[in-house]
Amino acid sequence: MATAAKIRDTRVTAALATVADAFGAGSDAAAPNWLQSSREKAFAAFLTTGFPLARSEDWKYTSLAGFAERSAEYLHNRPTGDDDTTVAALLDALPHSEGGIRIVFVNGRYRPDLSTASGAATGVVLTPYSTADDATGRRILDRQPVDDNALIALNTAFLVDGLAIRVADGCRVDEPIHVVFASDGQPAAVQPRLSIEIGREADAFIVQHHIGTGKGLTNAVTGIDCAEQAHLFFVRLQDESTQSIHVANQIAHMATGSRLDGISIDFGAQLARNDLEVDLSGERAHANLFGLFMASGNRHVDNHLRVDHRMPNTSSMENYRGIVSDAARGVFNGKIIVHPGADGTDAQMSNRNLLLSERAEIDTKPELEIYTDDVKCAHGSTTGRLDANSIFYLRARGIPEADARMMLVAAFAQEIIDHVRSRAPTLATYLSHRMSQQLPDVTQ
Repeated sequence: MATAAKIRDTRVTAALATVADAFGAGSDAAAPNWLQSSREKAFAAFLTTGFPLARSEDWKYTSLAGFAERSAEYLHNRPTGDDDTTVAALLDALPHSEGGIRIVFVNGRYRPDLSTASGAATGVVLTPYSTADDATGRRILDRQPVDDNALIALNTAFLVDGLAIRVADGCRVDEPIHVVFASDGQPAAVQPRLSIEIGREADAFIVQHHIGTGKGLTNAVTGIDCAEQAHLFFVRLQDESTQSIHVANQIAHMATGSRLDGISIDFGAQLARNDLEVDLSGERAHANLFGLFMASGNRHVDNHLRVDHRMPNTSSMENYRGIVSDAARGVFNGKIIVHPGADGTDAQMSNRNLLLSERAEIDTKPELEIYTDDVKCAHGSTTGRLDANSIFYLRARGIPEADARMMLVAAFAQEIIDHVRSRAPTLATYLSHRMSQQLPDVTQ
């Protein structure tokens, strides 16, 4: 009898032919000319590997059967026009600071009428792909993640629009550059692309925010390139409909003395998969990486993290937390690789999870690979329930049990959100509000 994994892989493979038909139907007329050659090469690369299968170690806990089948259905469709009423409601709920920068894409396409860049500092260049000339387009392509990853290749093959952000050497951007990718519920596969280039000794704050309604499908790719002594404060917030499917890849390259403060939060999607790769390729490069997800019902959230220490005296710190209830499932796979010659590496990884029901499940796998001496590395993982003594303490002071549980869960999540507060109090307040709105669902 075929195993469940084999059945899922059969569904994935069957969907591939339909995806090929969708690409063969012709290039999207909205895509710029400079993208066409890359799209064709990327689709050839995608066909070579196909969708990732459950037999792969990186995908053993997460099936892409639903993603593949929805891709096969949706990639044939083209949005017929945006539902501006729905989009307006989504945007009205977002945080906004006076003088800030907000760039909006709806169903994968740039919407200048919903965007504002009036607060852009001198030295910040924001280029939607759809507005780039051929020379600019070639420069953008030179800095894209490679298409040997199947889902990155799929994104490139069906890419229509995206945003390139360049921050010049020495430029400091205090206000957040808020990039919003919105889906209005149409049955379409969206392939968001964000390219970030932070110049030497520059400092920037960028928020990548995914929102949407209905049974959306998102396959997002983000490329980050930090030059010498650069600093990027980067928040990725996925808050799409709980009927949607969201997969994302972020690839970051860190030069000598650069620093990445990255915070990844998943509040939405029926299936969410987030892959983050950070390459510390310059001496004294550093990464602080935080993650948080909350899942109830039968939602599934998978975070895969890889940090490569390639040069001496690099450092990283990872702190990811998950909260699951009902029949939800969370996955964390964190890998730190200390390459030969990376002496003086300091790498610390922590994954902590709360299980709030008998049926909830967490699969966690922190990994360390060390190929040199003189390093300081540690990793650990804990999964458990709320502390009974803490609940008793709060109840003894007159707090109802349901409120006590919500207070403890909120404190557990707030420790991750608070890392945003020093740089963006308004955003931190918004995140705390969104977290509190989900508490009744995960603690009931």
